[in-house]
Amino acid sequence: MSFALTFRPDLFLAFEILSFGTYLIVFARELYQRNWRRVFELLSCTVFGMILEIGNIYLAHTYSYSSNFLIQILGVPLAIGFGWATIIYCAMLLSDQYRIPWTLRPFMDALTAIVLDLSMDAIAIRLGFWTWAIPYDQEWYGVPFENLAGWIFVTIAFSFFARFLRTLNPKRRATIALLVLSPLFEYALLFIGLIAFSLLAILPHGINNWGTLLQFNYRPDFRILFDPEVQLWKLIVLMAILTEVIHRVIMAIARHHRNYLWRFDLLSFSIMTSFHVFFFVLLFTSGIYQKLPYLVLLGIITMGLHLLLHLLPYLLRPKFVYIFRDFTDSVQAQEQRFSRFIQRVFQ
Repeated sequence: MSFALTFRPDLFLAFEILSFGTYLIVFARELYQRNWRRVFELLSCTVFGMILEIGNIYLAHTYSYSSNFLIQILGVPLAIGFGWATIIYCAMLLSDQYRIPWTLRPFMDALTAIVLDLSMDAIAIRLGFWTWAIPYDQEWYGVPFENLAGWIFVTIAFSFFARFLRTLNPKRRATIALLVLSPLFEYALLFIGLIAFSLLAILPHGINNWGTLLQFNYRPDFRILFDPEVQLWKLIVLMAILTEVIHRVIMAIARHHRNYLWRFDLLSFSIMTSFHVFFFVLLFTSGIYQKLPYLVLLGIITMGLHLLLHLLPYLLRPKFVYIFRDFTDSVQAQEQRFSRFIQRVFQ
């Protein structure tokens, strides 16, 4: 099935506004609270997002972005880099609420991110935001399986390295150097993960075709990359990775359920929800749902999983969760500051 919308500049502008707007909101909050380490992590994630997109486009040659985005760097919309940073960072804010060991939080971050992409990417390509090198009716509704694996690897790479750096002394020169170079290290981890994924998927095909197994091409041979046998193995490897991610998240929650949750990050929940709602609304306003009604069911399922990840602690232990505690404390603090200011003015 081949289906794509004609160019609609308002959709591109709306996506850029969503990406830039949510990013600035997160950045402003961390800046206001003077969380300098978190501000740096957000900026680092932005650089990482742009590096991975530019690198993937010029190395993989399997997709390209529309030229209709307003701001682009080397063929990559700046809104994509900002979107990566916002999504990954909000996923980390969510997993921080669970108080599970930091080594397990990257898996929850990856699950949060992939739940969004499962529905978002299939809609985005039909809106013309970006284009893959396969037809719309292959693999994940026109999205290669390696892209879904890439979302998992991207999130785990940044989340794990960022959390590891939090355990180091920030005043040491070696730590500062790692902080500055962290986007490059994270991209290296992503690259290793994607290479391993590709090798596992192509190896069975290569065993049966020794001639192609011994060849190397800078530009991937699409006849091999999207061969039906390779596509099947890509799906098998992806399901194995996703199963392991889900397994680690469930075990972490089960083992450490007594420790969470003392607060509810309303900002993280609102921003992640806005991305889900944005593409779900476009599914209907663009008319895609008429040709692909199963994307409606997929959107409902991913939205439900998104809500479950955010609200699970409250559902399990409602007496120990204060959803608006941070918001209430912040309002009370501002009221006290304003009251003191008024008293000083009239004294």
